[in-house]
Amino acid sequence: MTQQQASQPTSARYGTIVGGIAAVVAGLLTALLGTMLHGQILYLGDTPVTWGAVAALVLATAFFTLAATYSERLWAAALAGTLAYGVVALISFDSVNWLIVPWSNREHMFGPALAGSLWTFGLVAATIVALFLSAAALRRRR
Repeated sequence: MTQQQASQPTSARYGTIVGGIAAVVAGLLTALLGTMLHGQILYLGDTPVTWGAVAALVLATAFFTLAATYSERLWAAALAGTLAYGVVALISFDSVNWLIVPWSNREHMFGPALAGSLWTFGLVAATIVALFLSAAALRRRR
C-alpha cells in the first residue's frame, strides 16, 4: 500500500469533520445573527420595507456557501441550512418572546409579521441557492 492510499481515509475523515464543524457553526451563526437582523424594517408611509429580512437571507446564503466551499463538502451547506431552519423554528414557537412575529399577527403588526415569515420560510430558498452556488464552486475546483 502506498503512502497516498494510506492517507486517503484520513483526509476523507478530516474533510468530514471539518464539514460538520463548518455546518454547525454556519447554521448557528445564521440562526442567531439572522434572527436579530431580520426585524429591521424601514417604513415608507404605511408600507413596510423589510430590508433586514432580505439582508439576513443574503447572509444565510453566504454562510451556507462558505461552509460548503471551505470544507469542500456540498452536504455542509444543506446541514447548515437545516440546522438554521430548525433553530429559527424553535425560536418562533416560543410564545413568550417576540423575536419572530408569526404571520397570524399580520392584522396588528403587518411589517414584523411579514419580516418574520420572509426570514423563516426564506431560509429554505437560501439553502437551495447556497447548494447551487456551492456545487458550481466545487465543480470548478476539481
